[in-house]
Amino acid sequence: MLKWLLVSLVVSIVASSPALRRRFPNGFPGDLRIRIGRREIRIALGLSLLLTALAAMLLRRL
Repeated sequence: MLKWLLVSLVVSIVASSPALRRRFPNGFPGDLRIRIGRREIRIALGLSLLLTALAAMLLRRL
């Protein structure tokens, strides 16, 4: 359980990094964008799933 919590924390930090936002301004497929008035909330769901799957495969090898 602790391992998955750490993986989720790392994924959320990487998904919200400014470098990825500059490189992919529209996000990845599966990312959610919610507009409320003039504000936009971005949820990096697609990237989180991708990075979680990669981290899970790496952790299985260790």
